[in-house]
Parts: sequence; structure tokens; C-alpha cells
Amino acid sequence: MKWLFFSLVLVNVALYLWATGHPDSGPDAAQAAQRQVNERSMTLLSERGDAGGTGGQVCMRIGPFLTQSTFADASRALGEMGLNFNRTAVSARKLKTWRVYLDAPGDETAALGALEKKLAEMEVDHYRFEDNGVEYLSVGLFSQSSDARNFVSRMRENGIETTYRPELRTLGPLRWIEVEKLPDRHAREQLEAQTWGDALASVTSFPCRG
Repeated sequence: MKWLFFSLVLVNVALYLWATGHPDSGPDAAQAAQRQVNERSMTLLSERGDAGGTGGQVCMRIGPFLTQSTFADASRALGEMGLNFNRTAVSARKLKTWRVYLDAPGDETAALGALEKKLAEMEVDHYRFEDNGVEYLSVGLFSQSSDARNFVSRMRENGIETTYRPELRTLGPLRWIEVEKLPDRHAREQLEAQTWGDALASVTSFPCRG
């Protein structure tokens, strides 16, 4: 089942990157957002309790780490605690998303002010980006083309004409630390309180083979 877990993680991490508001400078880059990573299949260790109460073995996973430096720091921290662990990584992948956008107003006064007021009333985040010397206003990024089409229709109903296009982003590699033998409660509390230096990294548990 690890392939399914990592596939879900790749999509969710890409969604997170858009939510954190880091606009891409190139026309072929994409952003997406989501703050939870595979929430349905992973729970905090404190919510699961000891392995003995689950009816099977529970393993611990820490990650994902987006950079090699935070991955190395986390590995060092577990080593200093005397914990045995394995390190895994998911190779870089291409992620396809759909961007909804419109031409940026040519002036910085009335037209732009009215448009930004309208977007604020609709609670639509937006930012400028440039493609082949032309400025556009990005108003949404979606993982499904159907969601992008529905958003375009919603914008049209509110008097704003937009369009959408597919974009690709290279995602990864993503790095993980796995501990197959759960440490004692004190060590787990230490790990859960640890600052990993990576926005997505956290301690989770999952059922594994004994």
C-alpha cells in the first residue's frame, strides 16, 4: 500500500505549495494547496495510543521533508535519541494542474481597484504573473479541469471573464523517516514536540505488518 500513500502525498504537497502563496515566475510552473497530508489514513500517535491497543503493529513515520538539510537534521535527532530507523524517498514527479486567470488591468487606478474590490468580496486570492512579456492575474489553481471550468463559470456569473489552462510543476523528491518499532511514550512525546524545520513534516502513525 506504500505506493498509494506516496501518490496521495504527492498531490497533497502540491496543493500545500499553492496555499502558502509562493507564486511561480515561469509560465510552465504550477502551484496548489492543502495543509493536511493524507489526513484520512494517518493519525497522530497520541490519538492512537500504544501499539498494544490497536490489534496489530503500529509503525511511526516522520515527514515529508522537502530539503536534504532538514532530512539530515531529523535523522541526526533520531540517532541522538538512540532510535533505529529507515529512510525513504519518493522521486521527483510531474504534477498537472489548471490555472484560472485573466488579463491584468493596464492601469493601476480605477480598473485595478474595482477588480481587486470585487475579488475581495468574492474571497478570491489573486496575484500577478508574467508570460512572454504579458501580465496576467491568476485567480485560482485546481487539480481537476472540471473544477477549473466550474470556477470560470462562477466568475462569469459575477461579471468577471476568465479562462484556464493546464500547467506542469516538477514536485519532489520527498523524503521520509520510518521507525518500525515504536519508542516509549516519553520518546514519542519528544518527537511530536520537535520542530523539524520543514513546513509539512510531522509525526504520524500507521498500521504495518508485524
